[in-house]
Amino acid sequence: MLYSGPPAGRGAVEASQTREYLFAEKPVSNPVHREPVGWLQLEGVTRNNLKGLNVDFPLGCFTAVTGISGSGKSSLVSQALLELVGSGLGRAVENDEEPSLEDDMPQTSGGRIGGGLEQIRRLVQVDQKPIGRTPRSNLATYTGLFDHVRKLFAATPAAKKCDYDAGQFSFNVAKGRCPNCEGEGFVSVELLFMPSVYAPCPTCHGARYNPETLAIKWQGLSIAQVLGLTVEQAVEVFAEQPGVLRSLQVLRDIGLGYLRLGQPATELSGGEAQRIKLATELQRNARGATLYVLDEPTTGLHPRDVDRLLSQLNHLVEAGHTVVVVEHEMRVVAQSDWVMDIGPGAGDLGGKVVACGTPQTVAKSKASRTAPFLARELI
Repeated sequence: MLYSGPPAGRGAVEASQTREYLFAEKPVSNPVHREPVGWLQLEGVTRNNLKGLNVDFPLGCFTAVTGISGSGKSSLVSQALLELVGSGLGRAVENDEEPSLEDDMPQTSGGRIGGGLEQIRRLVQVDQKPIGRTPRSNLATYTGLFDHVRKLFAATPAAKKCDYDAGQFSFNVAKGRCPNCEGEGFVSVELLFMPSVYAPCPTCHGARYNPETLAIKWQGLSIAQVLGLTVEQAVEVFAEQPGVLRSLQVLRDIGLGYLRLGQPATELSGGEAQRIKLATELQRNARGATLYVLDEPTTGLHPRDVDRLLSQLNHLVEAGHTVVVVEHEMRVVAQSDWVMDIGPGAGDLGGKVVACGTPQTVAKSKASRTAPFLARELI
């Protein structure tokens, strides 16, 4: 613990990373706003409280969609935008809405794309859904770095002597994994009238592998010990392995250096899962102009982690992609290229574009409820 006491006393704690944000010691930078390379035009959008809305999203820019809760931000971005663009690109978008007793069919968005779709090659939704629902899924497997790690183990003299291939070091393949937990490291315990819980496997004690596989070492580490490394530790261990290092560096840069490579997906928060997905996208080679959509990505993040997230989102835009976020954090909105404020109220009192333009333009709007708060960040 760095400090416990009245807020004013934290100002004397130099080691605190919160201090500079709490006392506004870290100024908000006002970057030069990027000019759109085109416009994605949505016409006649109908969804929830959106009634025939016409909106234009700038391409090649970082756009923040703002508004009070219930104003229609998520209806526009996380539903209508995704569905219309996904349909135009021939990609089906999963509907996350829970069916109700009154609805026979899931709701869909109405409207059409008036132009700009030809400048988009891919659509990526970076949401907070889990990267997996069992302990078998983890950071290393989701990002793909574990494939490179298994090849390193298979190339060791000890592995070659035993005729082990990369599959021997996969906990999803029977030959190398623990036979009791089948590579999960945990066993499910059924509870009467309650959800099942997971407990460490009594045979491998969470190591996931059989003793023969664990006997193979790379740089003095077993495959289970590698999975036990944090991202920060792994950056040093794999410093000479470009195939692994690239993924690790992106994960560290986005603020996930504290996670273990083999940390089960069931232990990750929604915000961590979202950043892992973003890191996976950042390490991929560019495959054409992409539209990235994020809904409130800063929820639950420390301001330092918000800065790291902003840096990575800006890297995507600088690489020629388009980023659209639904956001309440005014520090993020102030550093975007374009702001679209939805409102003015919630429910039937919302669903309209109250103001749009650069952050400086929206901050001057008299009709926007967001403007006064945005203006404070631009002083």
